[in-house]
Amino acid sequence: MQTTELPLESLELKYAKLRVRRPGLERRLLNSLGEAGQQIPVIVVAGAEPGQYVVIDGYKRVAALRKLKADVVKASVWEMPAVEALVRVYQMASGAGWNVVEEGWLVWELVRGGAMSTAEAGRRLERSKAWVSGRLGLVESLPETVLEGVRTGKIGAYTATRHLLSFARANAADCERLAEEVVKNGFRSREVEALCRYYGSANLGGRRRMLEDPGRFLKALEASRQEAGGLSGPVESRCLKNLELMGNISLGLTRALPEAAGSDTQEGARQRLRPAWQRACERFRLLDKTAAAIFAAAAVPGGEAAHAG
Repeated sequence: MQTTELPLESLELKYAKLRVRRPGLERRLLNSLGEAGQQIPVIVVAGAEPGQYVVIDGYKRVAALRKLKADVVKASVWEMPAVEALVRVYQMASGAGWNVVEEGWLVWELVRGGAMSTAEAGRRLERSKAWVSGRLGLVESLPETVLEGVRTGKIGAYTATRHLLSFARANAADCERLAEEVVKNGFRSREVEALCRYYGSANLGGRRRMLEDPGRFLKALEASRQEAGGLSGPVESRCLKNLELMGNISLGLTRALPEAAGSDTQEGARQRLRPAWQRACERFRLLDKTAAAIFAAAAVPGGEAAHAG
């Protein structure tokens, strides 16, 4: 596997469709490449035509270099078939950095592309046959509008799989209509959850009105919540939302961490995740200290809250 410089125009981004866009990361990468130049080579294999190469890993670096009007790219040339290189890249990362939809796209490419069976894909990716079938079923059940929203970074993978997947299986056409509104308006995961929950309980007329103007529906729902809960303003409302979101994220991590780093063979994943966990603990301790002081003062007769006047 040699590292060399290749003309940017010789690269084919055939498999860029397997990874999602991350606008924030792409902006930081563009700034970094502009200041320090390319430090990490992209991974390529030989293309169908002489002098052409297919990018396996490093699509965002290639896109950033093109924006910077660069002529060449540092590349590590792997001498193997493209599908073999895709598997190798996934194996090297132990799946870290791939969300569930990206894994579904990878499985689809390997299995539906005819390179291997579901059993072979599971063996090569070090996953079970059920895992492979589940990832395949996921991307085949989601409408293309949702998948394109995920690919462009306008719909989160969590939102797609947690909320829109069951919606799509119930009514694919209505799910596509909602996905178009999510992309257009930038609704957050919690807002999409509220829309999907309402759709499941509403009659046909209510569903139609919600899909025609989901933004208006969310505003009405928020106003109703504030009135019912007696919230004093947007700051209190935002705190309540964020606390509930933090609880949901914590529950999701409780379920996902064992799969990501729980086995004896996943020490690399644990090493990568541990610093993020330590930072999260430090921030939670700060929040815990702040919340304890606030709620303790409010609960003690004669405390600070009692003397505020």
